[in-house]
This record gives sequence, C-alpha cells and structure tokens, in this order.
Amino acid sequence: MTRAVNLFKVKILSAYHLKEIGERCKRVMNRIFTNILAGVFGIIAQHSLSFEIDGSKWIGAETDFYVDISGISGTGVLWNMAFAQAADEWNATTVFNFNLIQSSLDPCSNDGLNGVVFSNNICGQDFGISDVAVTVQRFERQLLGPPALVEADIFVKETLNFDIYDGANIPRGSYSDRIDFKRTILHELGHVIGLNHEMINPAIMQPKYGDIYKLRRDDILGVNTLYGGLANCSVQSLRLGVTEGKLALPDCSVKELTLGGEDESLIDIYKFSVAESTNFSFSVASNDVESVIIIADSELNYLAQDSNTTGGCEADLQLSLGAGDYFLIYNTFDRQVKESCGLEGAYQLSANYSGSSSQDLGSSVSLGRSRSTATFTGNITANNGVTFGNKFTPQESLDIGATIVVDENHRGRDGFLIVAAVIGQEILLLNDQGLFVNSSSTSGQLISHLEKNLDSLEVIRIGNNIVPAELGIQETSVDFFVGYGLSSEPNEVYFHDTPLNLIISPKIN
Repeated sequence: MTRAVNLFKVKILSAYHLKEIGERCKRVMNRIFTNILAGVFGIIAQHSLSFEIDGSKWIGAETDFYVDISGISGTGVLWNMAFAQAADEWNATTVFNFNLIQSSLDPCSNDGLNGVVFSNNICGQDFGISDVAVTVQRFERQLLGPPALVEADIFVKETLNFDIYDGANIPRGSYSDRIDFKRTILHELGHVIGLNHEMINPAIMQPKYGDIYKLRRDDILGVNTLYGGLANCSVQSLRLGVTEGKLALPDCSVKELTLGGEDESLIDIYKFSVAESTNFSFSVASNDVESVIIIADSELNYLAQDSNTTGGCEADLQLSLGAGDYFLIYNTFDRQVKESCGLEGAYQLSANYSGSSSQDLGSSVSLGRSRSTATFTGNITANNGVTFGNKFTPQESLDIGATIVVDENHRGRDGFLIVAAVIGQEILLLNDQGLFVNSSSTSGQLISHLEKNLDSLEVIRIGNNIVPAELGIQETSVDFFVGYGLSSEPNEVYFHDTPLNLIISPKIN
C-alpha cells in the first residue's frame, strides 16, 4: 500500500567534487549515517531530458534558508552577499523561491531549519578527499508520491581556499588554488531544491567543480519539471451536487503528478475555492473502482483522505475548510485490494456544503461566446440567510436566490433577466409570473423572467419559503442558472458556467 503518512528522516550527502581528483566511488551511506533508509525511493530517468529527478521536493516550491556567514572573500565580496546572489539566480530563473533569513543556526540540530556553515566535518563525519561541499537532506513521507523535503543543510569544506569570482575556473598550482564559493553554493542550492547531478549536458549540477559558474538550460528545466507535475494532469472545476466520472486512461497517474515513485494508479483532479469557513461532505459511489478521496490545498499539502477498505467500493469524507483554494483528488490504490473493486471504471462523485457564504457560480460565459466581466453568486438557505447550503430535507422551508454583478458596459441599458432550472434532461424557464415553464413547450424560444433597465447589481429571487414536501417532492436534484441579456441583442445571454445546485433528500449526510 502507498497511503502511509508516518514521519521518517533520511540524510543524503550530495557532494560537489574537485575536478582534478575525479569522481570518487559513491559513499556507503550506512557508514556515515546509521539512520539511512536504503532504497526508500528510486530515480526516474527522464528520457526527453538529460538530468535525473526522483520527485522529492519542497511542498509549495519554496523554503526559508538561514544564512549568516561572517567575513569577506579575497576579492572583496561578502560571503553572505555571494550566497544571496546564488539564491537570487535560482529565484529569478525557476519556479522555486528561497526566502533568505540573516541568522545563523546549527545545521546538525535536526530542527527542520535550513542552514549553511563552513566546517571541517559533517556533524562529526569527515569530508571526502575530493569534496568541496556537501548537502544533507531530510524527508517526510507523503500520502502520494515520494517523500517531501523538509530540511536541507549545506556544509562547506573550510580547509579549502575559497574566493568569489566569475568566469573559468582559476587553475590550481603555484599561482592559486582558489575555489569559487558562489558557484559552489549555486550547485549545493540545486541539491537543496531537490535536483540530482547532471551527468551529460553542461550544467551547474554536474558532479565536478569546473568552469560553469551560472545556471544552464538543464538546471532551469530540471527545477521547473520537478515542480511542474500538476501541469501533466487535466484539472476540472468541482461542482456541487453529482458529477459522473470515469477513472481510465489517459487519466493522469500519481507518478505523473508527483514526478517520482512507482505509484502508477490513476487520478482525477477537481479544483474549488472556499470564501469562508465551510463544512463539506464528499462521497463517491462506484461498482468498479476502489475509491479514495483526497483533499489537498493549492500547494498540494494533503489535508485529509478517506479510503474504505472494509466495505464496498465507495468512499466518504466530511471536513471543514477555511478560506482558500483546494483540490479534490479522486484516486484508487496502486494494486487491487478487493476482489469486487478494480482500479479503473465509472464513479459518481457527490459534493455538498453548508456554511456562511453563497455558492460561487464560476466564470461568465455567453450563448454567443461574447466576453463579459459579469460575476454570479447563488444562495440557498433554510434559516433566513444565517447559513447556506445545497442539500436539504423535504420538510425545510427554502429561500433560493442569485446575484449578478453586471458588466459595466451593459449597465443602464435596456435588457432582460433569465432563470433556468435543469432537472435531468428537462429545462424549465421562470416566466414573468414566477412560474417555471418547460422549455419544450416554448418551441425553443427564451422566456425572460423580467425585462428592465439593467442595474449594476441585479438580485434575483428564484423562490421564497418553498417547502418541497408540500409540493410532493421527497427527493430531487436541480441545477439553477441565471443570466441577463440586452434588448438590442435578444439572442445573446450572459450567464455562469457552474450551476446553483439544490439537492432534496431525506438523508442529509
């Protein structure tokens, strides 16, 4: 199984070697650090690129780094300044960001903070003969994919003669044996980010210290690929209510999302936003797929999961989320765990909420594909606007409404308002008498709810004090749409791409 979330630490030495001595044999990790876990994750060869990445990275593509190295180089440049310039080069050319903090700390303290130090050893262990600097990394196991980086410390070999200069490497010998500190740090910061050595193309991440003193194409591409896994996957907007989905190729895999590990189970990804603290209920029904629901924030921190391995193929998850952007990831296991539940097939995802904010109805669209800056929100409440939701019992009294912020170019012009309700395959239109009329009886003609001079803010009351049970409704699902148009363009309607969802059910959970 690949869903364990326990914490563990791994230390890896990523050494920058002196070119003259050559590539020495790989250090046997267990001789250096007794808590190394051999074979924790494998390296994935990127066949279209020459660098190698294993997928381990910082959540959010950034980290703080504590730097306070006293002193100045022979060429008159502060060590701190050279370190900052190296970090800025990564910041300016890649999606990763270093936040530098001028403060010193002990890199051997295992405190979850990143630091750098001139030292004659690595927490009591000797440098190799050819080592210029070494980066020690620590990791935390993740719900999906390889472990995440949680700490990285740089040890610079203080017995060497460092200086700061650009250009070709100054030859060693009677004239000078100066080693450029800045390119050394530039290389080690690549390891901090999560890059391994570049073995083919010219790059600052080549394993041997040499003439390269700036980032090259492969260095930049390596970082942007390592942190660009989300671009490998199709991301859909999550809608409230029921979504019919199917987990099958060519869906994205966990391996494609995380850029590492061996988990090739498929995933569907849905994005959604939360304006205020909100309670959500997510459930999946499937006869085919061993269902897993995962909620992550915008930086792919995994916040919650539900995977039912004891019952059927379904999954259920209830949680409260604060304001922010989120992903719902529908996943399965990396291997079959139940005879009746496979790894591919159809599923039905239900998403419901209750909270203090209205439903965001997504982006503005139009029948004629005209552009508009109009925004739309919808609200359904059973308690006079104290809290909102989309799922209610038949006995509750409901108020249903929507608000349109009209495009400024349309304000003050003669126009009309439209309200539609979609139930299954039927489309009902709200007429000027407050009654819903089946569109099949209108010969395809639009029916306006109200004709008026358009204000900047249009508030539409779809229904007040509606008790579904009194109308003989015990269970249903309705998607409402509201929109507006201009009298001068009667066939163009501006509306929203996400419906205002209402579910009536005897069961709330």
